[in-house]
Amino acid sequence: YTKAASSRDGITLVIFFAIVLIPSLFVALPAFSALFTNNLQQALSGTGIWANYWQSLLLSYGLAAIVTVLNILLGLPMAIAIARKKLGKLTATIFDLLVTIPLIVPSIALGVSLAIFWKSNFAFIPEILLLILAHLAITYPYFVRSMSAAVERISPDLEEASRTLGAKPLAVFRTIILPLTKYSILSGAIMVFTRSVSETGATVAVVTTLQTAPVVLVNWVKNPAQYSQLQTGLGSGFLILFSFIILLALRLAVKGRGRY
Repeated sequence: YTKAASSRDGITLVIFFAIVLIPSLFVALPAFSALFTNNLQQALSGTGIWANYWQSLLLSYGLAAIVTVLNILLGLPMAIAIARKKLGKLTATIFDLLVTIPLIVPSIALGVSLAIFWKSNFAFIPEILLLILAHLAITYPYFVRSMSAAVERISPDLEEASRTLGAKPLAVFRTIILPLTKYSILSGAIMVFTRSVSETGATVAVVTTLQTAPVVLVNWVKNPAQYSQLQTGLGSGFLILFSFIILLALRLAVKGRGRY
């Protein structure tokens, strides 16, 4: 009834704001105070510490875009193989479990493992490529799991019918799987993009010279004597604001156009 529904919605909103949203964004609250100081002017002009910050922010978004594209190209075949059990039912189940391993291992430990493997065996690889490989390993499970669930919702009868009519495997993918999962692909891409932008532990473990925006902010937080709360809050605010704008644009692009 109406009163119970209103109470349910009210409790849900209180929990969301009091436990999830406000504590998560609390570090960025000083950004509002920084708006009335010279910190905002210095940040927009890129002077002092802000020059490195803007470079790290561009690196974060560029890296996330590259990793997202690679996940679509490399993760979609694995998702189809798991969903359609192309390698056999038992093998598909094993691979489905193996894909989730990077989700279980802490990101800093995973980053150390990746650093030891790549730097010990392939020392000639540049740091930017190491960073891409590390973020790809961390975000790969998110895309594969979401896409395998989307492919499983497609009736195999549609694919079988197209094959009986003479469709090749590529034609089946292009005319059936891709149209029915394109919004799920975009949803998985959004998840991968945000996970890559926020990744910190593995980034610190893999590279020594390159710094993404989260790594820069962590260094600012760990050195309060050198970086003020206003600077840290403003840097966090910029990261949240730009990420929110990008995600909002992507969400609006698919709103009302299908399930994803």
